[in-house]
Amino acid sequence: MRFMFVAAIVCGSLFLESCGRDASYSGLGSIGTELSGQFSSDFDLINQDGEAVRDEDFRGKVMIVYFGYTNCPDVCPGDIGVLSAALFELEDKAEAVAPIFITVDSERDTPQVLNAYLSFDKRITGLTGGTEAVEAARRSFKLYAQKQAQPDSALGYTFDHQRFYYIVDRTGQPIYAIFGGASPKDLANVLRRSIKR
Repeated sequence: MRFMFVAAIVCGSLFLESCGRDASYSGLGSIGTELSGQFSSDFDLINQDGEAVRDEDFRGKVMIVYFGYTNCPDVCPGDIGVLSAALFELEDKAEAVAPIFITVDSERDTPQVLNAYLSFDKRITGLTGGTEAVEAARRSFKLYAQKQAQPDSALGYTFDHQRFYYIVDRTGQPIYAIFGGASPKDLANVLRRSIKR
C-alpha cells in the first residue's frame, strides 16, 4: 500500500508538471487544470456496439473522456454517475458534447460488458479494444493506470488509475483535466465554457 501511495503522488506530480500551468491560472479553481499542447486525444478503438471508432469521428463536438473499468469497486461508478448528471444539467446543450468512457481493462471489458455497464445513459459511448490499442489511447492522454494483482479477491486483479475528466475541444485538442470528485454542476459549467470556445 505504501508503494501505491507514493506512486500515486509521483504520477500526480508528473501530470501537473507536464501540464505546464498551475490550476490557479486556468480559471478552474480547485476542480482541475488547463492542459498544454503536449496532450493529444488519439484513439482507435471499438465501441459498445462492436463498431470501430476513432477520435476523428467526434470532431465538431466537445469530448469529455473518462478512463476507468467496469469492475472498479468504488470510484468509477460514482464518477460516471456524475458525468451523466452533468449532461442532464446541460439540457439541450448536451447535444454538443460527446461523453466517452475508455476502459483501462481491455481483458474483461468487452463491447457487450460496456453496453450493459452504460445502459443507464445511452449518451455515453464506451470504448475498448486490444491491449495495445487501449494502452495507446491511455498514453495519448498521459493517464497513469497500473494493473494490481489481488490474489485474495474473486476479481483476481484491479487497476490503480488516475481520475480525470478530460475535456477535448472541437478540433480534438485536450484543453482541461477536471479532477474526479467534481460535482455535476462544476463539470457542466466547464463543459458550457468549452462549448462556447
